[in-house]
Amino acid sequence: MKKKVIDLLKWTEQYTGTDMVYAVKGSFWIVFGKVGLFFISFAKMFIFGKYADQEVYGVYAFILSMSAMLSVFSLPGINTSLIGAIAKKKDGTLDLAIKERFKFSLLGSLTSLMIVGWYIYNENQALALAFLAVAFFFPFQYVFPIFLSFWNGKKDFERSSKYELLSSILVATITIPVIIYTSSPLLIIIALFGSQSFFDGLLLLRTRKEKDNDEALEETISFGKNLTVMGAISAFVEQVDKVILWKFFGPAQLAIYSFAQLPIQKIEGAIPIGSLALPKIGERKFREIKDGIMKKFKKLFLIFAPITLTVILLAPLLYRLIFPQYIESIPYFQAFSLIILLSPFTLFSVSLVSEMKKKELYIIQMATPLFKIVLFLTLIPLFQIWGVVLAVVISRFFNGLLIFHFFRKI
Repeated sequence: MKKKVIDLLKWTEQYTGTDMVYAVKGSFWIVFGKVGLFFISFAKMFIFGKYADQEVYGVYAFILSMSAMLSVFSLPGINTSLIGAIAKKKDGTLDLAIKERFKFSLLGSLTSLMIVGWYIYNENQALALAFLAVAFFFPFQYVFPIFLSFWNGKKDFERSSKYELLSSILVATITIPVIIYTSSPLLIIIALFGSQSFFDGLLLLRTRKEKDNDEALEETISFGKNLTVMGAISAFVEQVDKVILWKFFGPAQLAIYSFAQLPIQKIEGAIPIGSLALPKIGERKFREIKDGIMKKFKKLFLIFAPITLTVILLAPLLYRLIFPQYIESIPYFQAFSLIILLSPFTLFSVSLVSEMKKKELYIIQMATPLFKIVLFLTLIPLFQIWGVVLAVVISRFFNGLLIFHFFRKI
């Protein structure tokens, strides 16, 4: 039976132009893991909606956004470059990456402590304590999940998905009761960051024991730093919408906005295009596969168009059934749903990363957030919260067009 399935998949390759055995085997575990993560995230959102006030979730979302802004100090770009190094069987690069990321993460902790000082000066003890917790857990929170890049580089999507899902389930079992029995964003943050750091740390230790060799690819670190610098402004601007909403519209409106945006982010995260494509593209000479990538893009676009329309049409029903406290989020969610249509552009993005097109990646990572800032300044005074939503959606389409432009020039 297994042989017949493999033969069938190989037969379909003449129409898909894709290694279907690899795609099905890899995508099964990736989708399995991502769908599991989606439901865990959904469960937490449901619990937040049922047991926490909008103000509580708004404060929680603000703290997470500020922490995400600081994450640039942990050199997240190394995660992406590490995948390529591990695919080249340079397993020792993992330890090199951990050391470098942990060292720079201390700058994130220091910055968080400066924020603590700011809130102490402004007599906001609750937020001061929250950012003190962020400062303590910061290096562990952002460095330990690097084990996922190691297993993705090995193309062991089964191990990667199982580990990520296991960690998320364990973290949820600790975080959800805290959400139910307390209305303190501080305790929720401690439960989330503390449990995630602990369980991811255990999985990282286990991963390090399974390296095949200690050979390291030195340029992985420098390229990862380049990727981090490229994405620094983008990472900042990616979160600034929530800071704007917090500052000018308050925590309740931030909660409504977050309940519209977060499901789309989780849906995007469940789509395995990038995870499957990056290791595979890195194995072959790009000029041999460029036309094939373009054909795959067109086919994927035809698939995601009706998916996007379906999500938009089902939104009112789903929100009334699942998040009745957040009916106001529906129109914002429908607007954000258009971003799903851009998922196939990930093929072009990972191609630029695989080919290490630093100049082009710099332009994309600089131009997109600057364009978004211009949209914020233009649209928010005119449309308030809708201005934020429109700026995010329009800038994502602008980003897709830029990526496509530079892909064609390779």
